[in-house]
Amino acid sequence: MAHPIGYHTSYNPQALTPGILDRIQQEWGSQLEHMTYEQKIVMRAALSGYIAEKPVWKTEGSGITCIDACIESAGVDWDIWDKDEFLVEVIQQCSLLSEGDIEGLIAALTEQIRDRVYASRIEEWVVVTP
Repeated sequence: MAHPIGYHTSYNPQALTPGILDRIQQEWGSQLEHMTYEQKIVMRAALSGYIAEKPVWKTEGSGITCIDACIESAGVDWDIWDKDEFLVEVIQQCSLLSEGDIEGLIAALTEQIRDRVYASRIEEWVVVTP
């Protein structure tokens, strides 16, 4: 059984504090149940990449941020920038969260996709549940 976002993060829905975690819950549900499988995979990969790359990221004059590079890596071949601008915006805003909250979101996303395997994606994702 999946847990609500607040189980994995510092988010408290009773506090009614506006922020990215509140926005995520409002848009995708307390257990991320309204996210598509593709959104979960891309968000988890982008946030995981961000946590891994952040300590060693160097811009060297580039206009690309660390989180944007991680989104690009996670969404490669899926035209994520054009197909799901909201997801991109949410992931970008997640870079402002504490590392603990980002790790919590990764755990929540992992919990949601556990035991699901995508078979192929030619035009659209096909999700197979065992």
